Amino acid sequence: MNEILRILRAGGYALEGLVYLMKEEKNSKLLLGIAILALILCPLIGFSVLQTVVVFFTVMVTLVAEILNTAIEITLNLEIQGRYHPKVKIAKDVAACAVFLCVITSVTVFFAILLANIFTGS
Repeated sequence: MNEILRILRAGGYALEGLVYLMKEEKNSKLLLGIAILALILCPLIGFSVLQTVVVFFTVMVTLVAEILNTAIEITLNLEIQGRYHPKVKIAKDVAACAVFLCVITSVTVFFAILLANIFTGS
């Protein structure tokens, strides 16, 4: 029973994090919206279930990268407390790069599937 309560408590913390992200972080809200839009739009434009899942998955990986980027930025901002350290900028830039690469991957996957469907008539 204690294990179930621990898991429920952890889920509650995760939901608190999601609420924070949706209220305070524009990029997280945008990416969640894009993920939902992908689930709706992809089947409407002729993507198969598997293709829709692949697009949704890549967008969700991008959202996860953005969430981790946000956590890193918040932590580093607390750590420096107004003092500048060049490694803080590097850490933030590297985390942002991870998000950027995920975005590029998501867009590439979407357009690759879209073009494949157009040219094969699927």
